[in-house]
Amino acid sequence: MGTFSTNIGDYSVFEAEIIGFIIALEMEARHHWRFIWTEGDSSSALLAFSKPSLIPIRWRNRWHNCFSHGIQVLSSHIFREGNGCANKLTSHINVVTDFVWWDIMPEFVRGDFFRDRVGLHNFCFP
Repeated sequence: MGTFSTNIGDYSVFEAEIIGFIIALEMEARHHWRFIWTEGDSSSALLAFSKPSLIPIRWRNRWHNCFSHGIQVLSSHIFREGNGCANKLTSHINVVTDFVWWDIMPEFVRGDFFRDRVGLHNFCFP
C-alpha cells in the first residue's frame, strides 16, 4: 500500500518504535484505510496496541487521535532477521532529512522485500 522513511531525531528504541507506529497510523488514516496489519520487532512497543497506557505521555494524544478514525489494527511480532525490508528503510534515514512517502516500493528495498517474502533471513551482525 505504501511505505515511508523519516528522521525523527534521538529517542530510545522503544519510543522510536512507538513514533513509527503513530506515523504509520496517521498515514493510514489519511489514506482512509481502516484495517491494518502492522509488524514490529519490539515486543514491548507492540504491547501498546493492547495497553495504550504504555505510550509515553508526550505521544499519547497523537496515538489516541489515530484510533478516533476507526482504524482496526492487527499487530504481530517479527524477528529483526525476518524483516530486512524495514531494516533497510530504517537505515535510509541517514539519507533523508524530512518525511518521505512512497506509493510504490522503492528500488533500494526490493531485494530485501523479496528475501523477506520467501522467508530468507537477513542476519544482523554488530
